[in-house]
Amino acid sequence: PGSTMVEEHVDPDELRNKLEEYSNFIDKTLHPQLQKAVSSREEVEAEIAEYQELRDKIGFLQSRKRESQQPLESLVDLGHKTAYCRAIVDDPQTIFVHVGMGFHAEFTLEEAIAFIDKRLQFLENRVLSDRLKKAKTVASHLESSLLILETLAK
Repeated sequence: PGSTMVEEHVDPDELRNKLEEYSNFIDKTLHPQLQKAVSSREEVEAEIAEYQELRDKIGFLQSRKRESQQPLESLVDLGHKTAYCRAIVDDPQTIFVHVGMGFHAEFTLEEAIAFIDKRLQFLENRVLSDRLKKAKTVASHLESSLLILETLAK
């Protein structure tokens, strides 16, 4: 009455097929999913940085408005930070802000800051956290699959 040991014989061809199957799953499914999740997270982080920069610039406009009634002279980005033109604005009381889906809305400086604060809160607490969670999940699946692949290869 002792324990019996069963020796399992694994067919080398079957093992090779499983290794190839896991390797393909990792290369064709998990790596692209991880790249997409990371890229998606980076897009949200870039949008957050742009809104924070805009909020800072609006703060500058507000302080400048209190200190001086001189026209505002500035360089305006004409596209993708590759071409600029000089602009003079007599009294910057309102600005147009991208509100999503390709739409822009005209706001007073105070309204723009209120909108930006709400937008940042939404992006940071809802969108970014969801994208981070997705990236972590895919990374965990990738790590598990690599562990299985390593175990099978031994």
